[in-house]
Amino acid sequence: MSPTTRSPLLMIEAVVLLLLGIAALVAPFMAGLAITFLIGWVLVISGGVGLVAALAGHLHFHRGWSLASAIIALIAGLLLLVFPLVGLITAAIVIGAYLAVDGVTLIALALSRRKRGFSGWPWLLASGALDLVLALFILSLGAAGSSILIGIIVGIDLLVAGLVLLFQRHASPPVLI
Repeated sequence: MSPTTRSPLLMIEAVVLLLLGIAALVAPFMAGLAITFLIGWVLVISGGVGLVAALAGHLHFHRGWSLASAIIALIAGLLLLVFPLVGLITAAIVIGAYLAVDGVTLIALALSRRKRGFSGWPWLLASGALDLVLALFILSLGAAGSSILIGIIVGIDLLVAGLVLLFQRHASPPVLI
């Protein structure tokens, strides 16, 4: 191996993102439901752990608030698991908000990279702008459209993120090993 090489982790991440993006585009409704179930399980697990921690902690500060937070997470997670379609529509709103925040963050990162003279910043800027457009699109949809389109939007976002990583990998300086 040469003394300088590019990290293979960016390539692995890019390929995984591309494959997940393709899968989401092939089966957008299923991708949307998968996102809903994932969020549901995360909430159930975090609520369960929070409940155990709140009940088991002898010197727990603000036990009541901790119990309330854990119970809310458990209820929200169970609702997502029992009523995934309603959760999918709600997830559309959450993902729209995420894409809006991610878009602003990527644009800020792109401008920071441009200011520092790094190449590849236009790809980050484009990815951030796309996130903002997708966020506005999701948030403007009704319930019926969001149940299928959320998988398409996530698929597009994953594909673009994978492509950006591929381009960034080629624009990044080599890593000394």
